[in-house]
Amino acid sequence: MKRSVWNWLFLLSSFSLGLMFGVQMWQELFPEWRGYQAEYYRRLAQVTGDPSKANTPIKVQQIHLPEMKRVDRCISCHVGIDNPKMKDQPQPFRTHPDLGIHGFLEKHPFGEIGCTVCHQGQGPATTKLHAHGPVPHWGEPLLQKQLIVGTCATCHQNTDSLKGAERLVSARALFLEKGCIGCHNLHGKGMLVGPELAETWGKSVDQFDFRYVHGEETVTNWAVKHFKDPQAVVPGYPALGIPESSMPNYGLTDDEIQQLTALVLSFYSEEESEEHPIPSRFKVAGSQKPPEPVYNSKVEQGAAIFQKYGCIGCHGPQGRGGIGNKNMDMGEEVPPLVYVAEGYSKEELKEIIREGRYPGRSERGGAAPPLWMPSWKEKISADELDALVEYLYSLFPAL
Repeated sequence: MKRSVWNWLFLLSSFSLGLMFGVQMWQELFPEWRGYQAEYYRRLAQVTGDPSKANTPIKVQQIHLPEMKRVDRCISCHVGIDNPKMKDQPQPFRTHPDLGIHGFLEKHPFGEIGCTVCHQGQGPATTKLHAHGPVPHWGEPLLQKQLIVGTCATCHQNTDSLKGAERLVSARALFLEKGCIGCHNLHGKGMLVGPELAETWGKSVDQFDFRYVHGEETVTNWAVKHFKDPQAVVPGYPALGIPESSMPNYGLTDDEIQQLTALVLSFYSEEESEEHPIPSRFKVAGSQKPPEPVYNSKVEQGAAIFQKYGCIGCHGPQGRGGIGNKNMDMGEEVPPLVYVAEGYSKEELKEIIREGRYPGRSERGGAAPPLWMPSWKEKISADELDALVEYLYSLFPAL
């Protein structure tokens, strides 16, 4: 009986091994990209009325970019990317948008810059799954269409006036409006209440907690879900005294979330990449720095400082409050600033801004409040501090 069982196990394992070998052989003889290429040439023959196009030799096609340390084989499937006759075809046979004289590909010749520098994805791959992702051990799956604008910053040092990058301009305005810099550090500016934004896209997916994130385990998906509901993605661990995400839930729309996600991607794109360097000839210099603003009063300057340092992110527009901060001994919201002139002298306010303040916990041994007032003494100048305090005093309602 035992011998019979072993014989059956041997037979089953041999069959499984043979099946695996057969599948591998089939994939080698008839790879996915061959089917796409054959269909492309068949369609090209129909479009051009030239039957000989259907007999074009099929082979792996790639763009080799030694300077950028990239090999992109995307064109093995997307063969018609620069053929205007294929503009009405479905993917992957369709022409790249905005082709032609003064079009996108004229200014961005894919033969020189490749595909993945803008679209990401795994360039050397030859199957749709591995090229587009997400797949294990590849941190840059193909970007969604609405996020590609974030990679413009890879070459363009200033995207404010760049045609096609209007969504980044809107996203920067939203970034200022919500006061993100008040908690996040960005290229040495801002605070470290939240993580450094320019490093977000450079992290491995293993550095993110996906236990409370539905869908793909990608940096993009994590960022989108966190923008939508920060506390649902990072609920914290009260038993260990670890607070939930300190980022307020601003009730962002889906479009605003996509804009901010693309913006965070652009912050990372600005960084010089050792893994995939960009030759200097592709770098587009930014415009000259705008002149320093001229203010009519200290209060007007202080209002600009209030926005510049992201104070609005915690204290709300015009310091009116309304931003939640759980577990705080003074209530469930960050205190408004409209009455500080009644309770603090100007020097006391300056001291609080310089040194910061950590709110007490509502319960002894309970979770810490997610938000706190960081120390700004290393960030804000004496003149800016004077102007900011004048602005805060001006918020006191007139009697």
